[in-house]
Amino acid sequence: MSSFSMKLKNELLSLSSSDESLKAMLEGLLQVNGTINLSSTGLFLEFKSKNEQISQTVAGLIKHFYNLDSIMLKTKEIRLNKDDVYVTELHQNANIVLSDLKVLQAKEDSSYNLKKELSSDEAKIGYLRGAFLAAGSINDPKTHTYHLEIQTFSTLIAYNLRDLMNTFNLGSKISKNRRGYIVYCKSADKIADFIRILGASDQLFYFEDLRIERDLSNSINRVMNCEIANQKKATVAALRQLDEIAVVEKFYGERLKNTLKEICVLRKKYPEDSLLELSTRSVEEFNKSISKSAINHRLREIHELYLSIKSNQEKNNS
Repeated sequence: MSSFSMKLKNELLSLSSSDESLKAMLEGLLQVNGTINLSSTGLFLEFKSKNEQISQTVAGLIKHFYNLDSIMLKTKEIRLNKDDVYVTELHQNANIVLSDLKVLQAKEDSSYNLKKELSSDEAKIGYLRGAFLAAGSINDPKTHTYHLEIQTFSTLIAYNLRDLMNTFNLGSKISKNRRGYIVYCKSADKIADFIRILGASDQLFYFEDLRIERDLSNSINRVMNCEIANQKKATVAALRQLDEIAVVEKFYGERLKNTLKEICVLRKKYPEDSLLELSTRSVEEFNKSISKSAINHRLREIHELYLSIKSNQEKNNS
């Protein structure tokens, strides 16, 4: 089954785009994940992807813009899951592509400014599409965490990519890992904005639908947890009140004033009721309404009497 990231990438590849956007996308693909190698015939450009369609797109765009033919290869990962890897290699006039798309400059020149190089929003969005296609992933919104990241081996590209993403107010950050650097975002709102900016409406609807469903489920769980906690708290309080009533009734007997006798009757007869429910019960029991605040006040009186009894007992025993 395809992952959310794979579905998103497939949708991006299906979008119709202008030449300006497509060339910027090729620039993002090669700057983020293109490598420059040396063979007996000179420099050559290499691009690897686990997605065959992405590698074919790279070859197609090179052909479209530079009329150069690439070599397509299929190999296996050396480590991990040993998945298929699709390789696009450009040997013929690779330096033309490298120079025009500033692949070397982006990786090595600290003065290179990606935001200035991309003159329009269309080009910036095209570049972000390419960067994500090259080395990006987003957690499926069904999981417990929201996470967008784009991996790159170059520090300079990581910082330029972060700054480019943040021109769209995405709040992106950078961290280092064993594979290099990741530009990442953990905000669900910002990840949704990123998908919207890329133009992938189908996956945006999927992401937002699941996010709404998940947030609703979380809200329901929070309400239920609060209700359970409140019920538990009320039960503990009621049990304490019953214990205190038993002590107070035993000590005072008929000397207990009528208002407190009434609350003792209510609490013993309805041990699980809330204060509001006890207030309702008072009409049934005594043909008069005792307000919730009055019931609370009387229970506090019982509590104070209980503390006084216990304190005197401790003094007598000492």
